[in-house]
Amino acid sequence: MIDLLTPFRSFLKCKNVCTDNNVFRLHYKITVIMLLMFTLIVTSKQFFGEPIHCISGSNKESDKEAINNYCWIYGTYTLKSQLAGVEGKHMAYAGVGPGKKGNDDQIKHTYYQWVCFVLLGQAVMFYIPHYLWKSWEGGRLRDLTASLSNPIVPISLAKERCEQLVCYFNDLNAYAHNMYALRFAFCEFLNLCNVVGQIFLLDLFLGGSFRNYGTAVAAFTHSPRVPADMLDFASVNPMDQYFPKLTKCWFRSYGPSGSIQLKDHLCVLPLNVINEKIFLILWFWLVILALMSTLAMLFRVLVFCLPPLRAVMLMGRLRQVNRRSVSKLIKHFTFGDWFVLYLLSKNINQIVYLDLIKELSVDMEHKAITI
Repeated sequence: MIDLLTPFRSFLKCKNVCTDNNVFRLHYKITVIMLLMFTLIVTSKQFFGEPIHCISGSNKESDKEAINNYCWIYGTYTLKSQLAGVEGKHMAYAGVGPGKKGNDDQIKHTYYQWVCFVLLGQAVMFYIPHYLWKSWEGGRLRDLTASLSNPIVPISLAKERCEQLVCYFNDLNAYAHNMYALRFAFCEFLNLCNVVGQIFLLDLFLGGSFRNYGTAVAAFTHSPRVPADMLDFASVNPMDQYFPKLTKCWFRSYGPSGSIQLKDHLCVLPLNVINEKIFLILWFWLVILALMSTLAMLFRVLVFCLPPLRAVMLMGRLRQVNRRSVSKLIKHFTFGDWFVLYLLSKNINQIVYLDLIKELSVDMEHKAITI
């Protein structure tokens, strides 16, 4: 099992330069790793064996393999009328029994052969906003913070780099970072749209069962338990309803006289034991991630609209600095300039950063006096 984790070590490495925030990293790091691990698990036969086993009634290995492949490709079904009740009393197994309403009673299950591809596609979709931001960012912050991230920075180097950064903000690139900040906000918006879209995509993929899956499982799990022999009727377990472990499959063949024989086979789906857990984890994770992304997006809008909030955030990264100077600095710079300054506070030595803010304030006041 540990061997499955080795391809993800590069994702877990901490980058030297931080160009985003914690919520952004939850999308392209934690979620992508989670989805890739799920993809490997559902495709790994060493843990769960073959994904389907059908009872063929024949001792020939070729017949068993043919029926397994047929039912895996064309899907299986359970019966709505056989879901509710007590196993062994009202039906043999949940969803398995004689039909009562014809084909309308059948719940088709054809999703399982596509689970690994859907999970892999989700991982790609969650990585795309990060890839866009990485392309648009272009290593600008890495160049600005070169040689300044070490805990100990020589005084001569710190002074020289501070002068260069002051020149960068006040002379060379004043008011030139708005597009830089808007692109990051756009990638945050893409993250939000993607996670909400993934919830609806999984709901469509599972035939409308994903939307309420987490709440249904939670309600069933926390309902009071009564011994099966004392029950006249039992509620439906959502895991058995949406991810059945035992299903039925029709297989048509020709008999000795050339007439069509229709056989109803029972099929065991061991993979659904892990599928039900995977989609339960995904339900809670995607809902939590959607809420966090919504709050992050709302906070981004507030920061964009409220300069005092930007000053408070910048003050939170500083010590022993005049608040009035920071407020004047925020009023002087645009939202994009503040955004780059805030990212710099995450990546350079705090003493150097404090000197940078002071130098920017002095330079700004000197220009105001000159004018």
